[in-house]
Formats: sequence, structure tokens, C-alpha cells
Amino acid sequence: MQDALQLKGGLTMSYFQIFAWLGVFLFPFILVWLICYGLEAYALYTLAKNNGQEDKAILAFIPYINRGLYAYFAGDQVMFGTPVPTIASAAIMGLLPILGGCIGGIVNYICIVVIVIVSFYNYKAVYGKMSSVSDSTLFGVLAAVISLCRVIFIFLHRNDILVEDGEIVE
Repeated sequence: MQDALQLKGGLTMSYFQIFAWLGVFLFPFILVWLICYGLEAYALYTLAKNNGQEDKAILAFIPYINRGLYAYFAGDQVMFGTPVPTIASAAIMGLLPILGGCIGGIVNYICIVVIVIVSFYNYKAVYGKMSSVSDSTLFGVLAAVISLCRVIFIFLHRNDILVEDGEIVE
């Protein structure tokens, strides 16, 4: 049984050393991911509480399900000229990543494209309801494509009250 790996150039490393180096490089990424997840969950929780949705606020801490909160805040929408109910949008954002990951292949890529498109519409609608946001389209594109932008933006606006047509949304 071999307990070391012979690398190029004559360098020999044990499997423990390889896993230790792998851990050293992965630890900062995992730490940043956990911090971002915690900030986004806290921001969604606060946003739900501030907008009278105390019963749904706890969903912010459940992975994948918390994406449905964005759809819930966005409400019913029209995507490509077709009315899409809130529940369908929430299901696409919450369940499609799991489905695409399980099936894999070309289906995974189709799921990713659909998720990005639906996410854009949901984020644009949510950001449009925030009174302090000037251009919801720009923030919708950034949030749908770059997750870190979504986390930072929702955290900065966690205390906003959602307003639609001049009236507070509840």
C-alpha cells in the first residue's frame, strides 16, 4: 500500500499533506461562503419582519427555500408576456437548482439559464419595490449573475419597507 504520492520533479507528499494543503486553500472560500450565506439570511429575515411577514421570516435561514422569499416579495409577474404566479416563480428559484444538480448534463445547463432569467425578474421586482433604489434593472442583472452583489445589496437594504405604486406592500 502506498502512503505517499510521487509528484513531478521528484517531490514526494503524503496523502495527509495533500489534504492539509487542500484544506488550507479551501478554508478561506468556505469561510467567505458561510459569512455571505449568514448575511443574506439575516437580511432576508429582517426584510420579511419589517414588511409584516413574521410567519415567513424564518424561511430565510433554510437553503434553497430562502430564494422563494425573493419570489414572494416580488409577487405575481409577467415574464416574456406570460403571467407567472408567485408560487411558480418560487418553485423555480428553490427547486430547480436541486433538480438540475441531480440530473446533470445538458439539463443542468438549461436549469441554470432558466434560474438566471427568473432570478433577474424576481430581483428586479423586489429592488423596484425598495424606495431607495433608483435603477432596479441594473441591480437585477448584477444580483442574478453575481451572487456576492445580491448578498451585499440585500444586506444594505434589509431595513427597507417594500412599496408598490406608492403604497406599502404587506
